[in-house]
Amino acid sequence: MGDVSIRDELDEARRRRRRAGDPRITPEDREIVLRITQGDLKQESQAALDAVSESDPLLSGTGDPDDS
Repeated sequence: MGDVSIRDELDEARRRRRRAGDPRITPEDREIVLRITQGDLKQESQAALDAVSESDPLLSGTGDPDDS
């Protein structure tokens, strides 16, 4: 087998983590995410996202991405 670079090792480790599921998210975190996206916090979360989108021209689609 040929030489393996550090980059190749990191890429392979990332692939293994992705296949196994991200270990940084705990079951408690997963429950919160589900509540935000699908449960009782869904409307509150959507309202917050809508407010951010309306206040940011790029997110609302009314801004020019070339303007800085």
